[in-house]
Amino acid sequence: MLHWKEFSAWITIDGKEAVEYNVETLEDEKTVTCWIASELGKKFSIDWKNSYFPQDVAGYVKVDGTTCGSKVSLYSNHFKEDIISQTGVSDGTTLRPFVFSALELTDDDDVLSGSASLSLQDLGLIQLTIIPVHATDTNEPLFISSLSNHKVHERSKKAITQQITLAEPEILDRPPRVLNVRRTGPDVVKFCFKYRPIDVLRANGIAPQLKRKASADPAPPRTQTPDDSEGLAELEEAKVLRKKLRALEAKIDKRDKKPRIKPENGAVIDLTQDNSRSKRVKLEGKRPFITGEVIDLT
Repeated sequence: MLHWKEFSAWITIDGKEAVEYNVETLEDEKTVTCWIASELGKKFSIDWKNSYFPQDVAGYVKVDGTTCGSKVSLYSNHFKEDIISQTGVSDGTTLRPFVFSALELTDDDDVLSGSASLSLQDLGLIQLTIIPVHATDTNEPLFISSLSNHKVHERSKKAITQQITLAEPEILDRPPRVLNVRRTGPDVVKFCFKYRPIDVLRANGIAPQLKRKASADPAPPRTQTPDDSEGLAELEEAKVLRKKLRALEAKIDKRDKKPRIKPENGAVIDLTQDNSRSKRVKLEGKRPFITGEVIDLT
């Protein structure tokens, strides 16, 4: 629900008050704006209330740039705090409710120019302007407004996919009261509701994203027991022991790897063999061996 001093306004969709997002109040311009989520095929109404403004006021409704009549709040009835609701367009005997509909797209380049393009900035916008008036009864016929489908070029829709049209006529129980009004001052306030599908609002960060549902039966956290503490201590001790063991194995392995030496005559002697048994190795070098000569490496 939007508020401005003595006035409040909101949009009701299928009997439920629409949630407003990014509410912004412009004091200098006397304007309150917000975003609401629209849904194809849903009927809606523009509702407002005058808590206490010491004068007759009229609320003029405009949807997608088209004026769709007005309703009057009489000062003589201010103590009732009646909710004034505009649900559609009436001819006096029937009412055609407002409904969210798909935007009609075209590839006709003529639509990109001319008067058709001028209404593009008003698409997706519901306005309620409240002005002070002097209201009197009249015998004049009811003003009947029209609301036609908008055609928008597919290259210029700017993420707007919906518009407001009129549903099938409904018979009224009684004809509406017709009043003659005369403006007596400047606009009191303008309420602006910018509508888009909820997915568009979420994609643009205007409406919050859906939260992931938690599991139906989440497992309760388990309380730690003394056995858990002992088990953790044993694990830590085992890690330390394994680390020491690996270090010891690496040290022993390093000792076992004996270097290979090369004598002056160029022969290679492998010292990595078992030292418990002495071996005699015959060296092949440039100097010829004397028959029966043996080199003892022990």
